Amino acid sequence: MNKTKKSSLKEEIQQEKEQQPDYIGHRQRLKARFVADQGRSMPDYELLELILTYSIPRKDVKPLAKSLMRKYYNLANVIAAPMSHVMEEGGVSANTAVLFGLIHACSNKICWENLEGKDILNLTDKQMIVDYCRSCIGYAEQEKLLIIYLNKARKFIAQNIEQVGTIDAVMISPRDIVAKALKNNAMSIIIAHNHPSGNATPSNADIDMTKQVSQALKAVGIKLDDHIVITQNSYFSMQEKAPFILG
Repeated sequence: MNKTKKSSLKEEIQQEKEQQPDYIGHRQRLKARFVADQGRSMPDYELLELILTYSIPRKDVKPLAKSLMRKYYNLANVIAAPMSHVMEEGGVSANTAVLFGLIHACSNKICWENLEGKDILNLTDKQMIVDYCRSCIGYAEQEKLLIIYLNKARKFIAQNIEQVGTIDAVMISPRDIVAKALKNNAMSIIIAHNHPSGNATPSNADIDMTKQVSQALKAVGIKLDDHIVITQNSYFSMQEKAPFILG
């Protein structure tokens, strides 16, 4: 009798497992793979699937993950996309859009805290600055200008995204940049802007703007340490490749 009951119980458990949607087991496998190596071996679409499971608990999220990847090409673009744009995709709720925005904000904060208070002259890894600039503006669909303010000791004290331009131009006057630098009590600044085209080579307009900003800052005793052109996968540092432009 007891044997019959045990067999019956096992059969019921097995039946419950079989009745579960296929995506439940897939989610568990995704989590196990992530735990194994913190997601380093997982492709973008699988990481996106795993993220979506936390905002969409009772639905197969693989079709949505694939749809987002087709539209935005990689995980970074999905996470950095404006929330209103992401919600235009079928199946993306406000909760999911907020989750993406939260991950992006946390990424920016972590990158900034790695820089804040650091002496730029003693930073041996330029990649830290590049990573921060890319996190802030590198995935934007329009050109944006980021200004990082440094104090007398050449340490990072503040930053702002100062201007949003068109798809291929950002418009801000050297006078405005000087005014903002003075307001932040900066002794030097780093400016960065993105090229949505993916080509990090500075344009003639970029070079002219850099020279004008450098001269305007110099007139009030502030130094332009670098102008970085950033894309999703590359960058151009004028301090590294064309320091004469900085004045």
